[in-house]
Amino acid sequence: MLFEQWYIDQFRETLGEPLNKSDGISNAEIEKLTKGKQIPAAMRDYFRVAGRHWLNTNHNALHPLDSLDSVDGYTIFMDENQLVVQWAIHDMEMSDEDPIVYQGQQTEIGYEWYAEDLTFSRFMVRMWRWIITGEVQD
Repeated sequence: MLFEQWYIDQFRETLGEPLNKSDGISNAEIEKLTKGKQIPAAMRDYFRVAGRHWLNTNHNALHPLDSLDSVDGYTIFMDENQLVVQWAIHDMEMSDEDPIVYQGQQTEIGYEWYAEDLTFSRFMVRMWRWIITGEVQD
C-alpha cells in the first residue's frame, strides 16, 4: 500500500490546506539520511510528503531520519514534548509495511515498552490531529 496520498488527504482534512512540496523529503535524501537502513513503507512515505512539516516539531518531536537510534531492540522515532515517553518501532518489524508503534518509558532499570495498538500511519495522523484539535480522532 502506498501511504503518500492517504497522508496528503489526512493533512488536507485536518489542516484545511494542502501540504507543500517543500514539506517533503526526496527519495534520494531519504536514502542518504537513512544510510541504507530499512524503514517501514509508511514511515518512508510520511517523510516523503511531510518530513519537513512544522507539525513534526511543534509539540512532540519527530526524529530526523539520520537520528533514528535503536534502544533495547526498538527504533525510537519520536519524543514526547516533556521527554516522559518516546515512541518507537520494534527493530524486528522495521521491514513491515506499517508496523505497530510502541511507547517507551525510561525507568531506573531501563525502558518499559507498551504497544500503542496503532500502526505507524494511524499513530502519526492521530498525533497531529490531537496537536491541532486537542481531540483524539480516527
